[in-house]
Amino acid sequence: MKVEFLPSTVGTPATKQFCISAVVNDTIAIDAGSIGLLWPVEKQLQIRHVFLSHSHLDHIASLPLFLDNVYRLGPDCPAVYACEATIKCLREDVFNDRLWPDFIRLSEEESPFLQLQTLKPEVPVKLHGLTVTPIPLNHIVPTMGFILQDAESTVAVVSDTSPTHRIWEVLAATKNLRAVILDCSFPNSHRWLADKSGHLCPELFADEIQRLPESVHVIAYHLKPCFFSEIEHELKAIRRDNLEIGVTGREYVF
Repeated sequence: MKVEFLPSTVGTPATKQFCISAVVNDTIAIDAGSIGLLWPVEKQLQIRHVFLSHSHLDHIASLPLFLDNVYRLGPDCPAVYACEATIKCLREDVFNDRLWPDFIRLSEEESPFLQLQTLKPEVPVKLHGLTVTPIPLNHIVPTMGFILQDAESTVAVVSDTSPTHRIWEVLAATKNLRAVILDCSFPNSHRWLADKSGHLCPELFADEIQRLPESVHVIAYHLKPCFFSEIEHELKAIRRDNLEIGVTGREYVF
């Protein structure tokens, strides 16, 4: 399984991510913060499935641009997967002819821009040799993490969350767990903000990953750019050999 964090900067890619997207096996996107800015556009055309963890802007910002960029006349369009609350947000707050043309209505009346698929907790989606299972997380809006499985590996993308439980229970019973990609948004000095906004800081992050075997590769992501150095320093103080901060543009193979 191949996973790449997409950069969200113009010019030289930076480790810091302002918007959140990852691409799996070139064809599946986890979140759409920057997929609509991916160059060359042929890379966007390869993405056929977009899984949205939740409705916050840094995770959906470029979805309208992406759908516009890859549009081709005919029924072959990308599928967008999200929980009921996120789909409601897309319908009412994004594709409403005010913020962006109503691609959902146009998809029903004309040549489609997207196929909307509603995710149900713990109900897997199977496509292209990969199984994607959504698991609810603890954030300030309904949010899902994703467990990705192929014949050889399991990788979990645990998006925006405060301390959570169910996904660790599911992973404990999952075979071939290779890596967990986990939110760490604020430094310990701002734990109060992490608590209020439904995120993790390094001390909470450390508590969460204690539930994982030492053999599992842990990748921290979603570090807020304005606190990046402080979070980085605190994460490096966690005693775990296979812990690292996600690097944009790097191809991780599990």
